[in-house]
Amino acid sequence: MLLNQDLHASNVLSSAREPWLAIDPKPLVGERAFGLAPIVRDYELGHGEAQAIGRLDRLCEDLGIDRERARRWALGQTLAWAFDGVRVLPHVETSRWLARAG
Repeated sequence: MLLNQDLHASNVLSSAREPWLAIDPKPLVGERAFGLAPIVRDYELGHGEAQAIGRLDRLCEDLGIDRERARRWALGQTLAWAFDGVRVLPHVETSRWLARAG
């Protein structure tokens, strides 16, 4: 399936031609569960365990995606984005929440 591996709140805009417009796509072919990770880890949508796990649960339920596969993909991708050189990003906390949510 064709995915956008960079679909998060900053890349979705209000638009005149459609209610919402996704910008700056990063196309990738993969399984659907892989594609949920950017939205699950997006702390701009609420940085808290309940918010992140709530996004995971809602997306999986609404899209009919296996929650455990999506959780594991999100955990792996979130860990990959958790460090910027020596700087630790808020994604580390999100990784912990995803690990506990199994």
